[in-house]
Amino acid sequence: MSTRDGSVWASAAPAPAVLRAGAILDALADARGRALSPAQLAAAAGGIPRASVVNICAALREQELVHAVDGGFALGPGLLRLAQSYLDAFDPVRSFREQVSRLGDREETLQLATMDGADVVYLAVHEGTVLMRLTSRAGARLPVTCTALGKAMLAGLDDSGVCELLATREPFEARTPWSLTTLDALLAEVREVRTAGHAVDDQEAAEGIVCVAAAVPGPAGGGRSFAVSSSLLKSEATPERVAELAVLIKGVVRRMGGAA
Repeated sequence: MSTRDGSVWASAAPAPAVLRAGAILDALADARGRALSPAQLAAAAGGIPRASVVNICAALREQELVHAVDGGFALGPGLLRLAQSYLDAFDPVRSFREQVSRLGDREETLQLATMDGADVVYLAVHEGTVLMRLTSRAGARLPVTCTALGKAMLAGLDDSGVCELLATREPFEARTPWSLTTLDALLAEVREVRTAGHAVDDQEAAEGIVCVAAAVPGPAGGGRSFAVSSSLLKSEATPERVAELAVLIKGVVRRMGGAA
């Protein structure tokens, strides 16, 4: 049943077959390209009856969401079509580039990243007029624990969520003498980020480099976290300059969040 504005009533019960199809797709995604037999899928998807797995996979195969291989099933090419439709609705890289292009010629280099498990993954870099030698090329990964980007995105979780993500990784990787290596120290900084609205890493990822970052607000990423950052030399990182950079970045992420 729908409301007048077309939304679904909160009390509407989800269709069991759809939930099972989702569990099967999740199990195949976790297999990372490896085909799973109906019996393996039944177990991995939470004990769905094997006969139901076969029937659901047959329906998913009709939509090319799975394909049969080696006596089992793997994810199908139809998922690419759905993924592209999602990205067409909100493409964070495109939104980032649109927003930074409106800044005109500025000296700052700006980076867009997302969080993948306990890593920050860089998605795009906008070069400023003053070039800096950075590790933030698209595709590069760094620990969330030693980056301003990571701390900005971790601030979107509550303390228990941060602990669940990182407790087993303690002590954290120390990339420089200033890197945070304990959960208590990280949580203290994440709490400050929630208050300030931006994060700073002071030579924690690279010696001589200070980075400022803020997370993209709201549901723009469909539940996934994104953040924007900029870096400057430690010798130039006065409190006034860091504050100025934070204002610039917050403006970019605010407009990105409002563009979804």
